[in-house]
Amino acid sequence: MEFLQILLIEEDAQEYLHVRQFLEGKVDKHHIDWAPNYENALKMARLNTYHVYLVGCYVHHRKQETFLRWLYEYATVPIILLVKLEVDIEELLIDRYKTDYILKDQLNWEVLQRSMRYVHKLIDFQQVEKKYRMAFNHSFEFISLLSPDGVIDETNQTTLNFISNRKSLVGKFFLDSAWMTPANQTPFKNALSQAMRGNFARLEIDVPWQNQETLCLDFSFKPVKDSQGKILWIIAEARDLTDRKRIEQEFNHVALHDQLTGLPNRHLFMEHLEAAVAKSHKDQNYHLAVLYMDLDRFKMINDSLGHDMGDWLLMEISQRLHDCLGEGDILARAGGDEFVILLDNMKNHNEATLLAIKINEELARPFNVDNYKIAAAASIGITYNTRSKDAADLLREADTAMYHAKMMGKSHHTTFCQEMHTAALSRLQIETELHTGMAQNKFILFYQPQTELVSDELVGVESLIRFQHPTNGLIFPRDFIPILEDSGIIIKLGEWILQTACQQLRTWLDQGLTIATVSVNVSAHQFRSKYLINMVAEALAMAKLEPHQLELELTENLLLEDTPLAVKTLHQFKDMGIRVTIDDFGMGYASLSYLKRFPVDGLKIDKSFIKGINTSVPEDIAIIVATIDMAHALGLKVIAEGVETVEQRDFLRDHGCDYAQGYLYAPAMQQSDLSSWARQYRRVTRNRLGVPSL
Repeated sequence: MEFLQILLIEEDAQEYLHVRQFLEGKVDKHHIDWAPNYENALKMARLNTYHVYLVGCYVHHRKQETFLRWLYEYATVPIILLVKLEVDIEELLIDRYKTDYILKDQLNWEVLQRSMRYVHKLIDFQQVEKKYRMAFNHSFEFISLLSPDGVIDETNQTTLNFISNRKSLVGKFFLDSAWMTPANQTPFKNALSQAMRGNFARLEIDVPWQNQETLCLDFSFKPVKDSQGKILWIIAEARDLTDRKRIEQEFNHVALHDQLTGLPNRHLFMEHLEAAVAKSHKDQNYHLAVLYMDLDRFKMINDSLGHDMGDWLLMEISQRLHDCLGEGDILARAGGDEFVILLDNMKNHNEATLLAIKINEELARPFNVDNYKIAAAASIGITYNTRSKDAADLLREADTAMYHAKMMGKSHHTTFCQEMHTAALSRLQIETELHTGMAQNKFILFYQPQTELVSDELVGVESLIRFQHPTNGLIFPRDFIPILEDSGIIIKLGEWILQTACQQLRTWLDQGLTIATVSVNVSAHQFRSKYLINMVAEALAMAKLEPHQLELELTENLLLEDTPLAVKTLHQFKDMGIRVTIDDFGMGYASLSYLKRFPVDGLKIDKSFIKGINTSVPEDIAIIVATIDMAHALGLKVIAEGVETVEQRDFLRDHGCDYAQGYLYAPAMQQSDLSSWARQYRRVTRNRLGVPSL
């Protein structure tokens, strides 16, 4: 045994000598200190480190009892009590885990060693027990130990903090405890029965709590068995899932609802729709409809008043839409300015149409937004369920119908038909072919001459895009430009058109052709692009052209979509020296009131009015004359498109129109054909005027 530091606490000097006599022969290997009273013992215990305390004990000794209570708390090593036969040992064993006793007349070194080993094991066991007791009591889970028959033997502090009364648990049959309510008695009974048969059992259940609230607890019952398979006890554990459940519910709400309007989002709407479709398949008398809505011209409102006001308007619109619905109907925000409605359990199909009408009537009532009164409108697509359709089919059909309603103008609704689906597939096919055509250089620029009416001289050309379809041949822009705009390809294609047209003019000029300008049509998507100015400047620089040699053609409807942006962009072109012409003039609305705000250089009269010259349509003729006079009064040039007859040309010339283009002169041609035509036209014109050819 290693060297031991021993403190002997004995008030009786004779007893001290007696103990030393028993330990005679061992003192040279160990050190024994003697404390003749408890005051000295207290000081020595604090100053020195001892491996064992030997305490001469006397029953009903008040000072000794006080000292022992202190020593039991302070010491972490064995405390051996030295007693006489007549002493009641049980009164002295205050803490059995640290203490042993030896009869004084039996004391020897071997007995002391054995007693110390015994107490050390007890102390080790005590430390382990304390560790597990601490873990038991400080666990975040509710833990109880049940006897094999389901009686609660022990419970941890976490449970007591919750129940507040240990007596209400310990010693009671678990099914009679504070956890029980009439509603959860049966589930608990089934789970505990499983555990009492030796099986693991688990259940999630709500239990009553304070303030009439409930806790969601995850209970488990695990039987603990000995080596023979006999159940020793059952561990009952419960985790509080209340906060987690609340967070999950909040997360699910956020995940399934639009954060701005609080409406169900597209995902949650599909869950409702799938359930409704399943119900309709089982019940032939259950009918439903889906309405897909897109707000008309909402982007203009958003851009004009700002996104904050746009968000406010969306919230107000969602409230009006909700007020239009009946109980059971579902309104969801599909994204952006799109909403979708599930019309539940209709009596007849007219309900969906009537709802679409009612919605636009409600949206037409002005909203007060930042001191502005704004009326909204929506394009609405409608579809109805059949046994052959699933939820995805219905949503796609309603979306397709909405697209067709939007093409009809604002505040329209239309019902899906199979022809729409066929058209949508065709559109998708064309879009795919356009993507492929872009990659394979299947787009071609044609050019149509523009002449000065007074001199008949060739002054410019308009570039016109064509698509070389692999099987259908040349396709005109009216059949694919809208698709290009929707798909976003128009930006890249528009850049190619600008560069190609400018480079072609440079080639003609280098060949000696006297063409003053090349005109390029700009789409709505291009015009709204923040890169447009840079695209134009780069195209001019690459072709080494002056800005006045490029003319951009914009439709008046395009300019009216966002007047402040249009004016700003047009001023930028003006500052660069680039000419701008309003194309298809007269086909839009509010043209006269807006025209004076646009810094443009010319107007192009739409060909639909030019046709009226031949048929002497008074309205068309009046519009043409008024347009020419108005444009000249504003310092603008006028070009007429679609000139096909001499009569049309002469009328336009007589009324002061500046330029003309059309089949009377030449159709749109590829660059090589136009080169030949231009040379031939120049010779014919010079011969007619008597100018010798050079």
